[in-house]
Amino acid sequence: MNIGILGTGNMSSRLGRIWLARGHHVFFGTRSVEKAAQLVSETQGKAQAGSYHEAARFGDVVFLGVPWSAAEETVRALSAELRGKVLIDCTNPLASDFASLVVPPHTSAAELIQSWLPEAHVVKAYNTIGAKVLANPIYDGVSATGFYCGNDAAAKAKVATLIADSGFDPVDCGTLLQARYLETMTLLFLNLAFKQQMGGEIAFKLLKR
Repeated sequence: MNIGILGTGNMSSRLGRIWLARGHHVFFGTRSVEKAAQLVSETQGKAQAGSYHEAARFGDVVFLGVPWSAAEETVRALSAELRGKVLIDCTNPLASDFASLVVPPHTSAAELIQSWLPEAHVVKAYNTIGAKVLANPIYDGVSATGFYCGNDAAAKAKVATLIADSGFDPVDCGTLLQARYLETMTLLFLNLAFKQQMGGEIAFKLLKR
């Protein structure tokens, strides 16, 4: 797949490298010319890099890796390029205390993004996964779970493939409404990882019979 990545933080840069290694084509979007050159160099020229607009045009699937505070401005500015595209939303709308969410009741970040981009196919994914886990999502031979949800079946199928390619067990949680619950799972992750001092390499696993 052609994957455009908006942002160059830990999740974005690590996932981009993983997807490159799995044979996908990756274009990093960044506001920094220096960062773009660095990413191309670090991937031995396998990745491309440039502006957010270029990354959004490049990707059949686009990964939104900017902070929640920048999400609305970013996606609205790219609405033309994102029309008809699959947009992976990994944002978490965290309050400054990291113990609550800042979206209004009875909605989610993903649902808001879908309302801002009615002609795109938003899929919530990767928001319950710590960046440190990306390096090795296998625990005693068992893959950690990659939860996702969205309203379009074809879009979700593409995202499920990318989740599996990054080493996780993809689990479809249903429509985008389920993003409300996936986003609150991040509060549990943060509590366990930091307040309970379990560390950033913990991961969720759904067990099935």
